[in-house]
Amino acid sequence: MPVVILDACATLNLYASGRFVPILTALPNDWYLPAAVERESQRYRQPDPADPEKLIVVPIDLLPTIESGILNRCDCESDEEVDLYVELAAQIGDDGESMGLAIAKCRGWSVLTDDKKARRIGKDLGVSLLATTEVMKQWSDLVRPTATELSVVLEAIERFANYRPGRGAEHFDWWVSAIKASGK
Repeated sequence: MPVVILDACATLNLYASGRFVPILTALPNDWYLPAAVERESQRYRQPDPADPEKLIVVPIDLLPTIESGILNRCDCESDEEVDLYVELAAQIGDDGESMGLAIAKCRGWSVLTDDKKARRIGKDLGVSLLATTEVMKQWSDLVRPTATELSVVLEAIERFANYRPGRGAEHFDWWVSAIKASGK
């Protein structure tokens, strides 16, 4: 089974969807979370119970997903991984993306990231990269949610993770069309 490392933004995007576990379990991947990403992935936004139009910051609880074995922890284990991690952290300026790319490069794994700089560097390193749009399209193709459910999930990512794919993103047109298909 292909191994995919989640970076912090991708973790936040999938978590904010409200379908974190169903998305991870539907796709034929082994999912890994670097230690630095786990430290960074602490909060996301949700509607305020007192005023659903307002958003408040609430904690992310990844522990049940980790304890159930759906999401696996990883860390730099070899000198090669540590050295590349330090080098990438100086270039990227973010521990989570740097650690994920270093581990993926050394182990031949993939990384799910939407960060432009991390994607450019990952491509230069020859790391296989996935984007949120790609993962959500794969999930949609496999699960076949209703148009309304798909729209709700994608809108949740946009609202609660503050993520909207750029026009140049793979499956951008699909994303926009899926949101519009529900008639909202």
